[in-house]
Amino acid sequence: MKKLLSLFFALALVLTSCSNDESSSTEDSSSEDNSVLPKTISYTYPDIILGTNSISTNTYNGNKIISSVKNDSKTVFTYDGDIIVKQEQFDINELGNEIKSAEVEYRYENGKLKTRIFKEDIRPAYPDGEYIEKIVYIHSSSLISYINYNVNKNTKEEVKNSEGTLTYKDGNLIKEVQISGSSTRTRTYEYDTKHNPLKNILGFDLLLNEITAFGKNNVIKTTSVLSDFPTQANYVTTYVYNDSDYPTKRTSLSGGGSVEYEVEYTY
Repeated sequence: MKKLLSLFFALALVLTSCSNDESSSTEDSSSEDNSVLPKTISYTYPDIILGTNSISTNTYNGNKIISSVKNDSKTVFTYDGDIIVKQEQFDINELGNEIKSAEVEYRYENGKLKTRIFKEDIRPAYPDGEYIEKIVYIHSSSLISYINYNVNKNTKEEVKNSEGTLTYKDGNLIKEVQISGSSTRTRTYEYDTKHNPLKNILGFDLLLNEITAFGKNNVIKTTSVLSDFPTQANYVTTYVYNDSDYPTKRTSLSGGGSVEYEVEYTY
């Protein structure tokens, strides 16, 4: 699945809250401070091969995220009431001009995400994007199933690309299964008991695994198994927390234990 929210967590995948656990992603305690929001999110990579260092600055209206800006790009969010219905990504050139390059549209049914349409490489020749992807979600009491379609840029014909399931518990994604052809990838996630830095952004809890590393808590271990190569891979994530139990630093380690990237948050 392509993700537009790379400004938050560009690698691999994680989470959110939803289905019958959607309501659990909001705090039950009236004393919980829901005003804590990340103002900046900085990525640092030890090797340029692994990624490019960046810092995103976020703007809010209350708990609604309005935009997130990096040096060369900007993402703008559109709400309908309290739900996010669109993201638009703009490239920023050397003159400071913003040029739309991608967007994601969300449609809901009974308060839950029903379809997600991703459009990439938007330009005059392809105003709807050269690459289009559509995901349809089916909610049940125990898990969420999805079907991923590639959409022809000219005819708009939809061709099934992959399918999968998402399993949630206590506001966190604990298992993700993706089937593509004869290959199946299964990821399971373990969490700490601290606050996720994005948990208070309104509408994020409905976007399912659109946003990597989103949940009620923080992923501390990811286990990945690919059916073609059944050797299990384990990835560990460590955190430094502030006095309010929100992460100020996140370090992601490879299966071999080396640092893949670090994320720092200011609130």
